Order: sequence, then structure tokens, then C-alpha cells
Amino acid sequence: MKKKHTQRTIQAQKTKEHLYEITIHLIEKKGFENITVSEICKAAQVSVGTFYNYFESKYTILDIIFKVADEYFSEVVANALSEDTSQEKIVSYFRFYAQYNIDRGLDFVKQLYTVKNNLFAIKGRTMQQVLKKVIEEGQNKGELVSDMTADDIVEFLFVSVRGAVYNWALHDGSYDLIQYIDTFVKRLVKSIVLHTCND
Repeated sequence: MKKKHTQRTIQAQKTKEHLYEITIHLIEKKGFENITVSEICKAAQVSVGTFYNYFESKYTILDIIFKVADEYFSEVVANALSEDTSQEKIVSYFRFYAQYNIDRGLDFVKQLYTVKNNLFAIKGRTMQQVLKKVIEEGQNKGELVSDMTADDIVEFLFVSVRGAVYNWALHDGSYDLIQYIDTFVKRLVKSIVLHTCND
């Protein structure tokens, strides 16, 4: 009985992953708003009922996409930021961010960066908390300005860098995003670094 239960659990996980992968493929191809649950199920060759066994709606999959990103930044990026100063850590953080977008693929990024995707507007996500911690440490060390809150600085940086990623997508990925973001963020960081750190 236990073996059958294990096999069912494994099969269920495979089905869920298959539906997720099919949805990602369709998002890249047609855009999130242009696909339906019926279309996902047809492509995955499962019933609509099966889809709803695993996901409340197609928007649940969008939530998962962002959750996966948050997990990557909390489990991988947070532990990889070993630079000496907060400025250097911020630049390194956004290198990871640029690479993460590249790894998702240009078509996927194009579909994700739309005003219809309000998940970008959510504050306090795990991904942002990783950056907030770096900024708070920099403020405590006297490296970064204190006339802005850490939350305000996080928002300032993310709004700016998302614009840079959008511009890259707008130009069909025709230039090196990591190099572009690297230069872009180094200039941004100058506006939040205390002058005494540059003397």
C-alpha cells in the first residue's frame, strides 16, 4: 500500500511539473493574458479537472514563478554576496538579477514585463528583503545615506533596474544585459553612497 501511495505521489508531482512547464512555454509563446486553462490542458493532454487538482487558477502559476525567483535569491544569492562593501554587494546582487532574467529567456521576460502583471508591485517580497538587508547593513556602517529608508532605497533601485531590463527586452536582447546592468547600477549606487565613503 505504501509503495502504491509513493508511486501516486511521484506521478502527481510529475503531472504538476508538466503542467507548469507547459504553461511557461505557452506564456513565452503567446503571453500570460492570452492563454486559457483549457489551452494549457490541451497542450499538456490532461483534463481541465486535473489542472484544478493542482492549481486554483492560471494565476497560481504566476505566483509560483515569482516564488521560485524569491527562493533563488534567498537560498543562493543571499549566501553569495561576499563583497567587502554594501555598494559592491548591491552591484553584485543586480548582476545575479540580470543573469536570472537572461536564464528565463528573452521571450519569457517580454511577456512578464507588462503592466498587467501586478506582482511586480508587491512590496516586501523575499527577493527584496535580501537587498534590504544589504542596505540596512550599509546604513549601519555609515556607507549609505540615511535620509532614505531601506525600503525606499530598495524601491528606488528596483524601479530603475526593472526599467533597464525592460529596455533590454524592448531591444530584443541585442546587448549584454549583465554588462549594461553592471554599469547602470554602479551609477545608481553613487546617489545613495555617503560622500565620506568616496573620499
